[in-house]
Amino acid sequence: MTVRNAIFAFLISITVAALPLQMAIEPSVTNSASACIVMASSLTVLLYIFWSAALETHPLSTFTLLGFCFTSQLGALLCQTALWTPVSGSLYDPLHTFGILAVCQGIGLAVHCVYRFFSVPPPHGLRLLRGLLSWTGLYRVPPSTTLWFMGCVGLFTFFFAHFQNVLGKIASGFSFLVWAPFLIPFYLREVGESYCNAALNKGLLIAYSGAAVVLGLALNTRAVMFQGAATIGLLYLLAGMRSSTPLTGRSTLRFGLVAAVLLAVSVPASDLATAMVIARQGRARASASEMITTTFFVMSKPSLIAAARSHGLAASRFGAYDEHYIDNPLLNRLVGTKYYDNAFHFAASLTSEDAKARLRAVSIKLAWVGLPAPLLAKLGISVSKEEFTYSMGDYMAYLSRGLPLGGHTIGSMFAQGMVLFGPFSPFVYAAICLVLFWFIDLLTVRPAVGKTSVGTLGMLQIWTFFIAGISYEGLHVAWYFVTRNFWQTLSIYVLVFGLARLMMVRTQTPPAAAAVPLWQRG
Repeated sequence: MTVRNAIFAFLISITVAALPLQMAIEPSVTNSASACIVMASSLTVLLYIFWSAALETHPLSTFTLLGFCFTSQLGALLCQTALWTPVSGSLYDPLHTFGILAVCQGIGLAVHCVYRFFSVPPPHGLRLLRGLLSWTGLYRVPPSTTLWFMGCVGLFTFFFAHFQNVLGKIASGFSFLVWAPFLIPFYLREVGESYCNAALNKGLLIAYSGAAVVLGLALNTRAVMFQGAATIGLLYLLAGMRSSTPLTGRSTLRFGLVAAVLLAVSVPASDLATAMVIARQGRARASASEMITTTFFVMSKPSLIAAARSHGLAASRFGAYDEHYIDNPLLNRLVGTKYYDNAFHFAASLTSEDAKARLRAVSIKLAWVGLPAPLLAKLGISVSKEEFTYSMGDYMAYLSRGLPLGGHTIGSMFAQGMVLFGPFSPFVYAAICLVLFWFIDLLTVRPAVGKTSVGTLGMLQIWTFFIAGISYEGLHVAWYFVTRNFWQTLSIYVLVFGLARLMMVRTQTPPAAAAVPLWQRG
C-alpha cells in the first residue's frame, strides 16, 4: 500500500465510521439525516480526489476544494463525533445548513472538473502570464538563506502590523512571510540533505519558533504562533496525498508518533489560546512583558480557564449571537460550520425588498472600498473607507436581528449571494469558483514533463487557501482577492525575493540537487 492510498483509506474509513457513531450519540431524525448529508458530501470530494489525477495536475486548487469540505462539513462530523457530540447540536437549522453547503460544494466540484479539462498546459512553451511570472522568479526554488531573510522581514513587519495607521496596513501585507523558514524542512524532504545544512537550519528553526511564540504572546496574537505549524502540516498532508511511495512500518510508526504528539499538545495549546483571550482584555494598557506574564499566570490557573469557557458558552447560547459549536476553542475556529449556520439563519429573514436593497447598496460600496483611493477619485466614486468598520456578517445580523455593527462577526458569501441573486446565486458562485481556481493555480509550477508542483508562494498561502480559498466572509472579499490581495501578495514576495538575491552573498556554489527545481525532479 502506498502512502497516498493509506491516507485516503484512513480518511474514508473514519468518515464512514462516524455515521453510525452519530446515530448512537443522538438517534434523532435531524441528527441522523445531517450526518448522512455530511458523509455523502465528504465522500464525494474524497473519492473525486482519490480516483482522479486532480492532485497531480492542479494540486493547489484541489487542496482548496478539500479545505472547503473539511472546514464546512467533514471537520464538523469528525470533531463532533470525537467529542461525542451530535453534529446537529447548537445549529439553528442543521438540515438547511448542511444541505446548502453540500450543494455549494457540489458546484465547486463540478466547476473544478470543467476547469481541469480546459486548463491543460500547452505542449510547447509557457503562456504569456506564466512566462512573466517565471521571469520574476516566482517559480524558482529559494535557497534556505532567502527563506530566512523572508522570515526575518516578516517577523519584523509583524510587530508593526497591529498599528492602526498607514504603517500598520503596509506591514500587515508582509505578515505571510513570517512562515517562510518553516518551509525549510519540507524542502529538505523533497530535495535532500544537499539543500542546506540540515542540523544547523533545524536548530535555527527551533530558536526562530521560540521567537515567534514570544512575539505572539507579547502582542497577544495567536496566528503567528500556530500558523507556521499548520502550514508545514498541510504541506506534508498534500505531499502524502500525492506520494506513491510504499508505506513502511517505519513510516507508520512515525505517523503514529506525530499523531500522539498532536493529541498530547492539543489540550495545553487549547488552554494557551483561552488564556490569551482572557489576557487580551488588558492588552491596550499592558506592556509586552506584562502580557506574557499575565498569559502564563492565567494559564497556570485552570479554574480561570474553566470559568472563562463556561461564561463564553453561556453568553453564546443565551445571547443574541451564538458562535459556539465545538467545545475545543482551536477546533471551533478551524471548523466554520456554525458561522455558515448563523449566516444562513440571518439571510432567511431578509425577505423584504427594503432589506435586499439595503444589503445590495452596502455590498456595492464594500466592493468599491477595496480599490485604491486614487483610483476611486479618478472614477469619481465617493466612498468613505473609514465608514466600513464592520463585516458582512455584522451587517446581515444587523438587518436580521438589529445587532450593533462593529463586532466583526464572520458572514458567508453563500448567504449574501442567496439574498442578492436568489435562484441565480448558484450560477454566480460557479463563475466565482472558476476565477478563483485559475488565480490559485497560478501559484503552481507546471512543467512540460512530470507532476505539477506548488511554488513557494503557494506554500506560504496554503493555510489561507485551505481555510477560505473558495468560501469567503462576503462576496466583496472574493473581489478583493482578485483585484488587490493576490497581486499585492505576489508583488511583496517578488520584491523580497529579489532583495534577498541582491543582499545574500553566496559563500559556496549551490549543490547540483538544490539547483534543480522540484518540478523537474519527477
